[in-house]
Amino acid sequence: MEKDATKRILQVIRENQKLDNDKEIEKLIEGTEVSKHKNFLTEFKELVKKYEKKNLNEEVVSSADGNSESDSMKITKNTPQFGDIRVSQEESVKKTIGECIEMGEDALVYYPNRKDLVLTGKINSLNIVFQFKYNDPSGDGCYVWANGLQLTETNSRTLGKIRDAFVNWKNSLIENSDILEKLQKASEKK
Repeated sequence: MEKDATKRILQVIRENQKLDNDKEIEKLIEGTEVSKHKNFLTEFKELVKKYEKKNLNEEVVSSADGNSESDSMKITKNTPQFGDIRVSQEESVKKTIGECIEMGEDALVYYPNRKDLVLTGKINSLNIVFQFKYNDPSGDGCYVWANGLQLTETNSRTLGKIRDAFVNWKNSLIENSDILEKLQKASEKK
């Protein structure tokens, strides 16, 4: 009986169906052992609401940002006209942070719909991923993701260096504003 309820629930989630009221949820698990447990019903309703909210937020963000793969322009070291920009930005960030930084082929990406340049890198020794967004809605597009980072004095200084690297990176783009204009023109030709 629990398997039947689970299958029904998974089907609703996979099909991204919306359950508008408690009656629809109760009908979904009706006649199963699960329906006897009020806590399960409450937990299920909360999970469905979170899932629907998450999907709605992702749809809104991706459509507002124009942040899809097909709309982006990856700037690699071999990209004609822009490869030297990628190299100089990578060197500048490495010089400022002074850590063993890894930047993949897609570390520098231009998003023409929102006129944003995004730089992403990793510091493997600290298990940190950082991202700089030029045209962040907050005005301050310096982000760090860490998994189990111990906040030692050295690691705290490294976080400060990441922040400094972001400020230098953004200022260099402001000073050389023609870079963004050139990227926009190149993306339109694409």
